Amino acid sequence: MRGGLKLKIAVFFLVAFVVLIAMITGAYWWSNTPPKRPHNVSEGAVFLWAGHLGLPASKHGTWLECWTDSRVGENRCRLTEMDGTRSFDGVFLANIGSKPVPQSELEMLSEQTSQSVDLWVRVNAQLVPLIFLKSGRVLIPSDAYQEGLAKLEHLRQVQGK
Repeated sequence: MRGGLKLKIAVFFLVAFVVLIAMITGAYWWSNTPPKRPHNVSEGAVFLWAGHLGLPASKHGTWLECWTDSRVGENRCRLTEMDGTRSFDGVFLANIGSKPVPQSELEMLSEQTSQSVDLWVRVNAQLVPLIFLKSGRVLIPSDAYQEGLAKLEHLRQVQGK
């Protein structure tokens, strides 16, 4: 009888441990999966996480999408909140060259773009990111271009490049 009770207790604690590990794993997976894309956000948009807390927490961040408007020869980007509310839409200029970045090169690096609020600039009352592209170029909001260039230069000095 005593051996059977010890076995039941051991099985109970083993099952409880497995359930706990599964819950923690599920919470981390859920908190690191981007939320459902709002209907007014294109398939090419990336999700910018707003700070990592290190613990499973509710999702927060912004959707970012960029495109080349060849009619007027400019790059445009839009920030959309998780609920579909547009928070910013504007013209962006590349840090290198005077022509707009072609649509085929607008592959955004979401992690690098959202890495630090120090690499965001204020346009009117809105914070807007400097957008890092896979090509090595950076898109900067045209209304804060000089501030964005200064932030990039500071980043390069800090990184020793």
